Amino acid sequence: MSGAVGCFAGFRITPIDRSYRVGMELTGSRFAFEVPAGWARETRGDDGEVGAASNEPLTGFTPNALLREWQVRHPYRGILALASQRSLRELAKQHTILHVEAIPDENTPSIIGERRRLWAFSTQEIPGASGDLLSLLTIRDLLATEEALAELTVTVPLTTWRRGDAHEAILNSLRPHRRNRLDALLRGGNRAPGTVMDTDEQTVIDEWATQRDHATRESLGLPEATTSAPGQDTPFPSNPFTPGLSEEVAELSEKAFKAFSDLALLGCFKKSARWSSAGRELVRAGLIDRKGIATAQGERLIRHLRNGRHMALLVDSAPQLLLTFWIHGLDALVVMSFVALGTRALAFCPAKRIPQLLLSLISFQPSWDMNFSYTLTRNEFLAKLLSNVPPRAATGKDAIAFSEQRWVPLSLLGPDESPELAWVMTPNRGVAILKDNGDAKEITLTSDPNEPFWELLLETSTRLAEEQHP
Repeated sequence: MSGAVGCFAGFRITPIDRSYRVGMELTGSRFAFEVPAGWARETRGDDGEVGAASNEPLTGFTPNALLREWQVRHPYRGILALASQRSLRELAKQHTILHVEAIPDENTPSIIGERRRLWAFSTQEIPGASGDLLSLLTIRDLLATEEALAELTVTVPLTTWRRGDAHEAILNSLRPHRRNRLDALLRGGNRAPGTVMDTDEQTVIDEWATQRDHATRESLGLPEATTSAPGQDTPFPSNPFTPGLSEEVAELSEKAFKAFSDLALLGCFKKSARWSSAGRELVRAGLIDRKGIATAQGERLIRHLRNGRHMALLVDSAPQLLLTFWIHGLDALVVMSFVALGTRALAFCPAKRIPQLLLSLISFQPSWDMNFSYTLTRNEFLAKLLSNVPPRAATGKDAIAFSEQRWVPLSLLGPDESPELAWVMTPNRGVAILKDNGDAKEITLTSDPNEPFWELLLETSTRLAEEQHP
């Protein structure tokens, strides 16, 4: 139960580091924060909002910060948990939630004693950039006093964010602010926020995390429409090719996909195959004409299959699920293999949406930080997967809680089909990274708050999606 400022530790004992001083102070009704020199205050029409933006656009986007405030008339121990749960639901409408962090803060009442930091990810189109996309990181702090609640949100391009940089310094600077009488008269301050926080709503509590941390911990589960993938009980979206992420092309049998792959590689279609069941299926899908010649849509698929760089997501379940990307230019051909049905679903998606699509496809949910590392034999690993037998090496509190959950192993494969990142997911206790350490007989499971899974997945998938063939 340790961690330093600027790392991901849900139960850190180190207070907020405010030594990184920034340039300009902005004040709301009850709270203040600081932004770097050169940032400019933005006028907001809504009552109780204070905004600021950088003067230097980064990769087509201007980093910005926004403060919102609410009155709190009846503070209680769980008010921060309630505010966090509401904020998560709001963010989840347009973002993928990555992480929730509880950070000790001496500015809060003793019954609360901490703030929340929420991390979220999104992808948006860059204006005037011919459909080019940008990955954004949204970080939100929630801070409660006896009379008010603050919500400070900073949004920055993912590629320019660095752990502990000026953007996190903005969040760290958030603090209660009481103006003196002269200041209040001159600026019209010292008034309460115009909106009152509704505290009647019931908070859903994570009992295990609350007991472990001796502090109120809200449930981080988010409602979503998921179903089981064919033939196994791993949660997957009912429609993996969701609007805005992918452009559906067709669903083909394995035989038809094999015939089309041969066409892509050989450059021709056998005369005898035109009138086969696979050939007729490709005609119905609009990929070839009745002469066996690829259509415009078919040619587009062929270019990706023939020239695209390759990466894949493997879900090692029963049966296995395989999601393969062939990346060519600005977009990627996405092929999901449903082994139990003997079919493959084909779609296109922008290459820069791959990280977000991966998070969606694995039904990623935030979880409270777990901190453990232990090594088990491959036989123990298989026993856990096949018979749900917890490994004996899992002895710490976090390790035991993790090992009692159902495990689903996944891996992200590079162009040579070797794992670039491997992990196991659980329904309620997050993710652990898998490492073999060069020993074919042993596997190490690690959950390290300093190396959160979501950061590794975004970095690895972005690199694989953008790197060129050797």
